[in-house]
Amino acid sequence: MAVIGGEVREELREKVKEAYRVTLPSLFTSQIFGLFGGTFLGKYFETIRTQFPGLLVVLPGMMGLRGNVFGSMASRFSTMLYLGDLEPSLRDRKVLKEIVLRMLISLIPIFLLWAIGVATGIKKNAFDVLLIVVTSTILVSFILGYFTSFVTIFAFRRGTDPDSVAAPLVASMGDFLTVPSLVLFILLIEKSPEAFRLFNYSMIVLFAVVAAVSRVRKAEFLELKQVFLTITGLALLSTVSGSLLAKFSGVIQASVILSFIYPALLSSFGNYGSIIAAKTSTKLHLGEIEGFLCPKAFTDILALFTTAPVIGLTKVLIGGALMALTTGASVPRTVYWIVLTYPFMALFIMLYSYAISYFLFQKNIDPDHVAIPLISNNSDIFGTIYVVLMAKLMVGA
Repeated sequence: MAVIGGEVREELREKVKEAYRVTLPSLFTSQIFGLFGGTFLGKYFETIRTQFPGLLVVLPGMMGLRGNVFGSMASRFSTMLYLGDLEPSLRDRKVLKEIVLRMLISLIPIFLLWAIGVATGIKKNAFDVLLIVVTSTILVSFILGYFTSFVTIFAFRRGTDPDSVAAPLVASMGDFLTVPSLVLFILLIEKSPEAFRLFNYSMIVLFAVVAAVSRVRKAEFLELKQVFLTITGLALLSTVSGSLLAKFSGVIQASVILSFIYPALLSSFGNYGSIIAAKTSTKLHLGEIEGFLCPKAFTDILALFTTAPVIGLTKVLIGGALMALTTGASVPRTVYWIVLTYPFMALFIMLYSYAISYFLFQKNIDPDHVAIPLISNNSDIFGTIYVVLMAKLMVGA
């Protein structure tokens, strides 16, 4: 027992070093991406809330969907690379096919999210909102697909575990692209509706051409049936986050800083969960986890937990600075609630992620296909609830 305990402690020390050497830089980089998107959201939050309210219902789903779809792709590529099923090159035909497939399974959930928003009574500028989300999905998915492939393959070729860096970078790149693209399309519609519709048609043509070049077959799409059903179901579930965001948009805007760091908060919670899910999935496939309470399985969680206070504090500091530069508003003193509670929320997400990944694998369900999307979606819901609670604490509502 003493020998086993010593091995676990030694592994934990190594994992902490890896967390600070490899994962923390990627988490911090992804945080910068998220805060960049949050700056757009914070600055134009009032415009979105009053002129395009349907986007608030769709926004968490769009953010989560891209993290789900391409985070799952990164985890799948990582496993394939370790098993030798994928060449570590962007020229491998499987890369383009996988990107096109992920674009296909992204469009239907987006339409359903929009339809739910309209059905619940948010009809103002509804058709423009539909055009915005469809165009954004095609454009961002194309860019994000190749970014995901590059990050995963590059990390593998450099001898770095892709599971440690891909998930946070992919999810945050999705946030980096999502909110600014929505805002830019809003500005384009307001300036020239004809130009936006022309751009919309161009994106549809681009999608058709890429799909034809990739030669995706029906059988290959059906292989991802489980992923598609999971993604669609979780996208519908994300309306919980969207409804909360829309309902409490007033109190969130009143806190000011939370409207700026909202994407970064959701992204970081999803990052922590996705990293644990990806690592757990790989270890389960390799037979390195013998039971649910296997001590070594929790070393990754404990190591990553040590980085959470750093991420939480810098998120508030950088987000507050961006808020001050953009709006001139000062950071409220009650922001300490975020600094104090953030690490424990991240810990909860990681423990939840490990449990979900483990039990899915026991049911012969590949965590690469289901765990990443499920955890990313649930993290958005938990994160939105967390943001609402923080907003109420900060403004005294």
